Amino acid sequence: MSYENKHTLRDGRIFLYTRNERPTYHVRLKIEGNKNYIVKSTKRRTLAEAVRVAEDLYDDLRYKVRHGLEIKPHSFNSLWLRWKAANQNLLSTHRMKYFSGTAERYFLPYFGDKYLEEISHTMIEGYWTWRINYWSSDEGISKIDNAKKSRKTRRKPYKQKLGNVAKIPAPKSLQMEQSALRQIFSWAYRNGIIQQIPEIKSPKTKKPGEVSRRPAFELHEWRQLYQYLRTWANETQQQDKTKRPHRLHLWQRRMLHNYILFMGTSGLRPNEARQLRWQDVGTIVDKNNVDQVILYISPTTKTGQRECIPLRSAKRYLDRIKTISEFQQPSDLVFCDHNGNPVENYGKTFKKVLKNSGLLEDRFGKARTIYSLRHTYATFRLLYGHANIEDLAQNMGTSPTQIYNHYRHITIRQKASEMGGKLHSDLSTKGLFF
Repeated sequence: MSYENKHTLRDGRIFLYTRNERPTYHVRLKIEGNKNYIVKSTKRRTLAEAVRVAEDLYDDLRYKVRHGLEIKPHSFNSLWLRWKAANQNLLSTHRMKYFSGTAERYFLPYFGDKYLEEISHTMIEGYWTWRINYWSSDEGISKIDNAKKSRKTRRKPYKQKLGNVAKIPAPKSLQMEQSALRQIFSWAYRNGIIQQIPEIKSPKTKKPGEVSRRPAFELHEWRQLYQYLRTWANETQQQDKTKRPHRLHLWQRRMLHNYILFMGTSGLRPNEARQLRWQDVGTIVDKNNVDQVILYISPTTKTGQRECIPLRSAKRYLDRIKTISEFQQPSDLVFCDHNGNPVENYGKTFKKVLKNSGLLEDRFGKARTIYSLRHTYATFRLLYGHANIEDLAQNMGTSPTQIYNHYRHITIRQKASEMGGKLHSDLSTKGLFF
């Protein structure tokens, strides 16, 4: 390699040159406090412009070294690997699983090979546009088609079929991705990898006229589901004998039956129930001298450690589980498979149950999920239990603001007599109202 057009600045700490008869200037920098030379292209062909770029670069790197900041250029890929290694044992398994899945599916395909210096506010705005349209794009449609054709293997027994992917992501999904990106970039800032956190704010994807309330069950629908589950869980024979459920299937059905009813009477999040062990189930005596179940929620869940008081009927479903489960030691999981391992996902079977019972969608066409059981609990507590919003929020591990934002329509039903009652006699007699 031959060096031409050599120039030195700042007592030799900046060395400019071209090479191999090419016009572009390169620079070699020696920064005090840094052992190795830093070599970069100035991307300039004139000496004056190359000098300006080289001196600016020297000053920037000198500042970084003096303030303990990293000078090695990072791509988003390398940042992700470092963040993951550093936070592997700090976050819950559930939270880390969400981060990994979201990064592999969205963050890395979009930001992956970009240098962190290139990730600007404009690029992040472009991410939201790309993300919102991803599953409607040719690439997204192709992924869904390929996933449907994929088979389960011993390595991946829970092969993702992408059956529940929303063509337009919900605002909550984008808010969670916003939070994840902010957490990653904030960590990079605190560790001197970047000097500024880009602005990260997700857009709202609410459609015109779309109802923001979360899908739950009406009382008559809950009764319909209850009756269907009672038959389904104990079904020993079907018309098509080739599809007759065997002993393991019946055991799984009974577990899911009690899981659904327990979730509807406790309001737990799926991950909170997934981590629940028998040692976390206790009993207290209430003010009426009646035994009441108390649940001790694990500190590794979304909102951390808390106590939860479910409805009294929750004890019935827990007792039923004890009659069919071989795992009843204090450290055993309440909701487990026949080997005592945590159940990865009840969602797919629950979806089939709702589809077969005609309850998959609510009146607004929104598909119900396991989370709908938590929303049903909140709705019934407000509507029929006359629960206080602050107390309900504490019991469910959320904020009163969240309860109000998502369930304020319940307050109108609570005041039905006031809203729909008779008006003052003077107004009705004057014919002002009908």
